[in-house]
Amino acid sequence: MKIWAVLLLVITACFCTGCAKYYYQEGKSFTECAKARANCRAELKKRLAVESRRSGNYENKFMEDCMERKGYRLVTEGKLPLDAKRKDPDTTLSGFLYGQRRGVAGTVDE
Repeated sequence: MKIWAVLLLVITACFCTGCAKYYYQEGKSFTECAKARANCRAELKKRLAVESRRSGNYENKFMEDCMERKGYRLVTEGKLPLDAKRKDPDTTLSGFLYGQRRGVAGTVDE
């Protein structure tokens, strides 16, 4: 039980201090970025027999590698253009464990 309290404290502190990161690629729309992340998530699900209840290290590494292969990079909110549309990371424990601890950002869809 103590480990969950510590984990929650660390996650909360991280998000409060602005270390949230977003997948972003110059010239790509928000919708394109969200779709790329959804495609990576679908690929991840193919590789998991059952979503694990342990640390999401594999899931997070897979998502970061997949998005990088699609040309996206991780940037902090401060490095995003001011006019970029963004969706904040999933800050729930489930989001952290299952590869959704990064937000998405891109140009506003027309």
